[in-house]
Amino acid sequence: MYYVFIVTNSPGELVGWVRPVVRSLKKKASKIKIVVIITPCQYASGMEKEIAKSFPEVDYVMSKGEYFKYLFFGLRPPQLYLNASCKGVVLFLGGDPIYALLLSKRLGFPAMAYTHKLRYKRCFKRFMVLDDKVRKRFIEEGVRPEKVVVVGDLVGDAVQPLISKKDLSQLLHISPDSLCVSIFPGSRPQIVRYMTPFFLKVCELIKEKFPKIQFFLVLSPFVAKEELANLTEEKLSKVFPVKRVKLKKEENRWKLITESGLRVLVIEENRHKVMSMSTIAITIPGTNTRELSFLGVPMVVAVPLNKPEAIPLDGLAGLVGNVPLVGTSIKRWIVRRYSKNVKFTAAPNRYAGKEIVPEVRGVIQAEDVAKEAIALLKDRSSLHRISTQLKELFSSHNSADKLAETILSDKNGG
Repeated sequence: MYYVFIVTNSPGELVGWVRPVVRSLKKKASKIKIVVIITPCQYASGMEKEIAKSFPEVDYVMSKGEYFKYLFFGLRPPQLYLNASCKGVVLFLGGDPIYALLLSKRLGFPAMAYTHKLRYKRCFKRFMVLDDKVRKRFIEEGVRPEKVVVVGDLVGDAVQPLISKKDLSQLLHISPDSLCVSIFPGSRPQIVRYMTPFFLKVCELIKEKFPKIQFFLVLSPFVAKEELANLTEEKLSKVFPVKRVKLKKEENRWKLITESGLRVLVIEENRHKVMSMSTIAITIPGTNTRELSFLGVPMVVAVPLNKPEAIPLDGLAGLVGNVPLVGTSIKRWIVRRYSKNVKFTAAPNRYAGKEIVPEVRGVIQAEDVAKEAIALLKDRSSLHRISTQLKELFSSHNSADKLAETILSDKNGG
């Protein structure tokens, strides 16, 4: 029996990396066993295990507790059949690579990594990277050339619309030629609760200029619908001057309804197709900005620092932010200082090293974001230019298949 143990953590990696990889692995070697391990992560939504279980190619999902029991005490879940004749590989697809390396040592299987940041260069058997630029950097930092394989961007393979635009338009009861704005409040409940009413206020301001425009809220699979309207106006007012919204089912479809009567359809299925038919998107930074780029959808990226203590941070900074009494103040200072040193937050801007899509950052209000969105919607030539630039920056070349082939070449003695 040949096993592929995939170590991952947060929503972006699970949907953007793990999902296309497990599809390709099972397509190329249907008899292998795929085990996904969800490791500790401050960015987690709490839904990671359930989402991983929903991938039909995954044979077993190991929780954090099961991982640590096996790592420290050798107590494996009874569903996993492992003996001396079993072979396999540990694949790192997000989080802290130490979790993959510790599992590799416990199993006696080699470890491989798909990563953009070089860590533990002597411990991984192979690195799979985004492009030649990253490969060159890894080699310059001391990795042997034969250990670094360019596979491309996995997110491009994750973006797979499964329904025609015409059929989706009929399903949504809109014209295929309608102006459409999609909003993306995130994949972490604590952020979604605040960003949803904020983005809906942005939509109200846009609708004043474009009365016939259609709005969609594209819901992350890691977020329950109820989180979209889960804060009182008192709590919201401490961050944004916006009103609470209602979540209501109308004609068998869930909608968010604002005080002004704006109705925004909540999209739970066909996420990528709705993305692709959007005139523009309004989003926070994250995997969404990469997915939208592959689809060539212009976007406005909002980075509100109105409540910086709510932003999850990596490593020690994240731990310090949780210290009673002083943690909140320290975290505010860290976030604001970090923001000053970061030129861009949106994936296309970071990748290009220049602003392709507008970013609205700092202590911001809905009017600031709406102003950028309205300017884009009024400027057809800018929409076309941005869409073209995004597609030129990001293109899919069967990256998941290349990664799967690299993994399985080890199985076949390559």
